[in-house]
Amino acid sequence: MARPPTCNLLLSGGIDSAVSAALLAEANWHVSTTWVDLGQPAKARERAASSAIARHFELTWSPLAVSPLPVPSRGEIPGRNDVLVTLALASCPNTPIAIGIHAGSPYPDNSSRWIASWNSLLDVEYSGAAGLITPLIDMHKSEVIELAKRLDVPIKLTYSCEAADEPCGTCASCLDRRGLDID
Repeated sequence: MARPPTCNLLLSGGIDSAVSAALLAEANWHVSTTWVDLGQPAKARERAASSAIARHFELTWSPLAVSPLPVPSRGEIPGRNDVLVTLALASCPNTPIAIGIHAGSPYPDNSSRWIASWNSLLDVEYSGAAGLITPLIDMHKSEVIELAKRLDVPIKLTYSCEAADEPCGTCASCLDRRGLDID
């Protein structure tokens, strides 16, 4: 019997990474997860959400802390996904990295072009042993939310605010949650 494929999921604690965990588990992947402390304003709530989601799906959870990066007051870290992918690869070399990015985001590190660029680099670095897995890349946020509901993802365990440990109500992540009937 063939072993299930293995990957390391960047599990931020938000809806997108929680849905990615559900999809990978449903597809019989062997998933380990990594939560990264970059010194982000909402790190305590994100850490708790990430750990709770990993427990819910019975996945191995590992925190990874780096010296805090300078974080703008709004909480958005420029190049955040580049940093996260690099750290995940450093902690789990030769392992595909799953990340819950989706369509419709204005950030360049949430695009098909970004994924293709990273996969080209990873082919050189790891000779095909590592790459990015992006199960949500063709979905917009509203589609991710609908998929979360269909898959019974525990949305109440997730946390999405870029600015604080209590929802600020104005950052992009809080606005994504507003009006989606998820809280």
